[in-house]
Amino acid sequence: MRPRKSTAILMAAWLATFVVYVFVRPTDTTAEGPTTFLNAVPTWVNVDPQP
Repeated sequence: MRPRKSTAILMAAWLATFVVYVFVRPTDTTAEGPTTFLNAVPTWVNVDPQP
């Protein structure tokens, strides 16, 4: 039994999407280094003078 042409196209598209996802999927978000934020003020700038 042979699949119809449209079914074969849909299966090929699904398989291609899966292969691309496997090679381009995002990495884990649990990074071990410190997280930096854009436009963040360093802590040494906000030091209150000691009386």
